[in-house]
Amino acid sequence: AARSTAVVAIACLIGLAAGESPRPIRRPIASRLPARPSGGTTPTRALPAGAPSAAPALAYGIDAVSPGQPIVCRAAVAWGPKRPIQIEEIIVEPPRAGEVRVRVVANALCHTDIYTLDGEDPEGLFPCILGHEAGAIVVDVGPGVTSVKPGDKIVPCYTPECGSLDCIFCVSSKTNLCPKIRATQGKGLMPDGTSRFKLASTGEPIFHFMGCSTFSEYTVLAAEILSDFMGCSTFSEYTVLAEISCAKVSAAAPLHEVCLLGCGIATGWGAVWNTCKVEAGSSVGVFGLGAVGLAVIQAAKLAGARQIFAIDTNPAKFEVAVELGATDCINPAGLAEGVSIVSVLQQRTTWGVDYTFDCTGNTQVMRSALEAAHRGWGVSCVIGVAAAGKEIATRPFQLVTGRTWKGTAFGGWKSRSQVPQLVRRVMSGELPIGRYITHTYDGLEGTQEAIDALHSGQCLRAVVQYLPPPPPQTAGGGTSDLRLLLERRAAGGTQLRFVHTSAATKSEMKFSVFLPPGEPPAGGWPSLLFLGGLTCTDENVVYKSGFQAHAARLGLAVVCPDTSPRGSGVPGGDTGDFALGQGASFYLDATEAPWKENYRMESYVRDELLPLAAESFGLDLTRVGITGHSMGGHGALSLFLRNPGVFKSVSALAPICNPTQSPWGKKAFEAYLGSAEAGKAHDATELVATYKGPRVPILIDQGTADDFLATELLPGHFQRACAVASQPLTLRTHAGYDHSYLFVASFMKEHLEHHAALLGAVGRGA
Repeated sequence: AARSTAVVAIACLIGLAAGESPRPIRRPIASRLPARPSGGTTPTRALPAGAPSAAPALAYGIDAVSPGQPIVCRAAVAWGPKRPIQIEEIIVEPPRAGEVRVRVVANALCHTDIYTLDGEDPEGLFPCILGHEAGAIVVDVGPGVTSVKPGDKIVPCYTPECGSLDCIFCVSSKTNLCPKIRATQGKGLMPDGTSRFKLASTGEPIFHFMGCSTFSEYTVLAAEILSDFMGCSTFSEYTVLAEISCAKVSAAAPLHEVCLLGCGIATGWGAVWNTCKVEAGSSVGVFGLGAVGLAVIQAAKLAGARQIFAIDTNPAKFEVAVELGATDCINPAGLAEGVSIVSVLQQRTTWGVDYTFDCTGNTQVMRSALEAAHRGWGVSCVIGVAAAGKEIATRPFQLVTGRTWKGTAFGGWKSRSQVPQLVRRVMSGELPIGRYITHTYDGLEGTQEAIDALHSGQCLRAVVQYLPPPPPQTAGGGTSDLRLLLERRAAGGTQLRFVHTSAATKSEMKFSVFLPPGEPPAGGWPSLLFLGGLTCTDENVVYKSGFQAHAARLGLAVVCPDTSPRGSGVPGGDTGDFALGQGASFYLDATEAPWKENYRMESYVRDELLPLAAESFGLDLTRVGITGHSMGGHGALSLFLRNPGVFKSVSALAPICNPTQSPWGKKAFEAYLGSAEAGKAHDATELVATYKGPRVPILIDQGTADDFLATELLPGHFQRACAVASQPLTLRTHAGYDHSYLFVASFMKEHLEHHAALLGAVGRGA
């Protein structure tokens, strides 16, 4: 962590208790400690009561807050070293210029908090509100704040990112150490040199911590950081932060999990990927298996390290270390007398370990980590910060013979620009973090129990939930409740499948997403929506077309919805006709019973799935294309023409081009809309005649051996209509190809390249 607690031996590190069964990775919290009395539901008083906040925040109970007025709430106040924290009623002043006031939703306790509470921090000031690993909702903002607004979800970051072109630290790719508010942050104050906290009973000022102070129901962050304890002070229901400390994250982000990314877990990942840039095939040694050390192991595994040594005096931690990627576990306390951990590592690797990481804060361990590094090129990274007055030492010869000693703060991440990217990767399933949460508590009163759990040595991360997680809202007003069904590596990227409850279809809907390798561009991934054909699901194109290799090369995300609502209570499962009902929605909003309650696929795709996918996976909604096969090709053409400007590119493979003249289309339109005549509003051949949107070139491929070509697909009708309407169209026919996915797979490459060019995708080349 940024200023993690010093320990006198590796045995003092945080870890799992012996015999504790680890929870499966990538799963939500499986169990909780006994729930606290619900202190988190105590009404917050605004002075005076005023207008409600932004609608997205209503579910978090901040609608009674009066913007620009003081708030009376509760906070966990630290009155002095080694003293239990006290729940106090405090006043949180409104944000001033460049500041943000937030409602704290959840806190993850870090050893940095304990480090200060135990009196080890030379900058520790009391009374203060600790806390800096948190998830929060913006309540109101001070003058000049533009990057966040009321209702936004944020992760407070103790390391700010002012982003100014005059800041040599922010413009440099070598560091994340923006000093913009460091002078006042270290004094427990906001950038103007004053505090936003005071005791409600006496008016006594209370210091901020790390620019965050999140052990409070509300807090204020510097818009030039989001800070108080270390500028954070998140042991409060509300707090005030600097804007430059606020990392705005996805509206769908689960704050009770991604709060972990405010410090320790992100620090461990960044030490591997940013500070040391561990290469595939390297050997890695991790000293100390607390949450930070385990995050180092997880990141090293993902970086392709061939051998990962997990080193700790508590063998109970080895099981989770192996689960996250460790190949060798060593207990230094179990070595024979006179045998050092340095000699053991040198023997097992001949010349030492390529990269070593100290995650203990123990200066003797730091020395061992350096001296175990590989002769000639070994790198040792200090992550844990020692107690006040401690110094590191080694013989100069260790450095002369090629070893490098370096350190990291927050893993080198630039907070406001890169933490949101980490959140997206967590939400996509690429970086699972649920395994680190071993204890949860409800309500502000649970903070002291969480501190005790950290002291016990049986805890990785304890999360204190100030508010229960509300169901995330979709554009249609329903819940997004994304649940991961599948995660697979594919073509260097990640293939995912989810299920969620849809407001549009009033049913559970499944969809698949492919994310290219690497980080998304600044504005998000350009993406392609693929609509499946009759009888298909979202999985047909995933497993039968081979599109992933092309999408990975081009830097395109691909979203694949199901072809209709499904499940008990949804009509269409027993029609006896493959072209009607389940798997045959025709991507429209039905107006006739019994279909109209659930068959609202145009609304689902356009108004619900696309915004949800954009928020959850970092997609750029200004660069979305649409394509599909058969009925999905009809859907792609009709949705493009019905919604000018929404989709920036369009193509289709063997589409139903004139469904009002097709037996399949007539049957569907009569059932869903009442008549084939009503279906003209969804017929591409009819729509193109009146289309007034951008003249984007359309690409269609069609096989000449397709059994449905002359009766159902009718591409010639659409070709003639495009000619009359001066709509650019490329219709390519291919001798011998039929209607199957063999045909689709044969031409997916050209279709993805067509979209990539129009969407401005910048991939890895051929």
